[in-house]
Formats: sequence, C-alpha cells, structure tokens
Amino acid sequence: MGVFDESICDCCVCPMQCVLEQLIGKEVGINVSSSGVELFVIIQIEEVKNFIVSGTDENGVRINFPICKIVSVTPPSEAFPLNLKPIQKSTKGECVCCEDPITDLANSLSGRKVTIFPFPEDIVTICEVGEGIVIVQSQEDMIKMVLSSCFILSIVEGAIFEGLEILQASNYLKKSINKNE
Repeated sequence: MGVFDESICDCCVCPMQCVLEQLIGKEVGINVSSSGVELFVIIQIEEVKNFIVSGTDENGVRINFPICKIVSVTPPSEAFPLNLKPIQKSTKGECVCCEDPITDLANSLSGRKVTIFPFPEDIVTICEVGEGIVIVQSQEDMIKMVLSSCFILSIVEGAIFEGLEILQASNYLKKSINKNE
C-alpha cells in the first residue's frame, strides 16, 4: 500500500483493503456507513483495487463499495487467521488523533470482554488488533468480525450489557454522556 502522508488512507483504509484482499472468492457480510445511512450486504468478493471492493450478491448483482466507508466485515470462520498490518505509531495527520488511540486501547484490552459501539447488541472478545483493524468474536454466536478502528465510537469495558436489550444499552450510554455535559 502507498503512503498518503499519514492520512485516514494509511491507518484505516489501507489496512482494511489488505484484509479484503485476503477474502477474494469468499462470501462476507459488509457493513458500510455514510452520513447516517447504514447498509449491510452479503457479497462474494471478486475484486479489491483502487480502494474499491467489488462482488456479487445472492442474486448475481454486482455491488461496489468504497473501502473508506466500510465499518465492518464478517468473513466466514475458515477465513481466519487473517494477516494484519502491524500497529504503527503515527506522527501526524488523522492517524495520530483518531486511529492510534482507539487501536492502542483495543490492543490493551485484547482477550477481554467488551461492548463496542456502534455494535452494542453483542458482548465481544477482542481477539486481535492490527493497524486500523480490530478483530472481535461474539460471545453469543462465536462469529468473528473485522472492525475498522476509525468507525469505533466507544469501547465499554466489561460485559455490562449482558442480558440487556439494545435500547437499554443505548440509553445507558446516552445517560452517561448527558451526565458529563
């Protein structure tokens, strides 16, 4: 991958592109988000190039996604282990203030149960962390998911939401935020 003067391309997009390249030919779930709109689609990845991932859905429709908008990817279990780029210390750009801190925090919590927003519906264990990437495993169904560090809104330590409905979990976080304002 190229160097983009330590922009979001270096620390989030390039690492996700490297993960996606390893998943060519596999059926994966892709969660994308932009301007408050979220989309989850299952495709078989056919091509990954120029920061675009392309594949076909179950109806044979070709779909193309900009990698910079990918929040998470859910590969099949046989796709693991994946090769992740090693964590690097950035010195400038968006990587210093956005990706580095949350990736470092996730790495320090490796092996622990957490709740990660925007995915509060499940307790996960942080399995592996690389540059711009956090791999987690659901405690409920044991499915692994690859998260882009740049889309992580918060990491709640411990399994405090175990057994709670998603609305209650979201309200808990909102109350915590409002209390601090």
